[in-house]
Amino acid sequence: MVIQRGAVTPQGELSPIKQARSALAHNLDAMAAIALDEARGMPPGDQRTEALNKAMILRNAVELHEFLSGKPAAPAV
Repeated sequence: MVIQRGAVTPQGELSPIKQARSALAHNLDAMAAIALDEARGMPPGDQRTEALNKAMILRNAVELHEFLSGKPAAPAV
């Protein structure tokens, strides 16, 4: 018999470790969305390219975090 340790406590709530991980992913995703919105409002050029790269790096960080924590990625909006 194999007993898996899950992210759910006996009361049915997420453990503090899993809550912190999902909060981190949520914050990174929010930062990526803000960076993308800022980039869209910029005229073409080096600053816009840099802002788009920042948004892409943040979104990749979310995906990497979710992959390493074993959580499925949220659907892209």
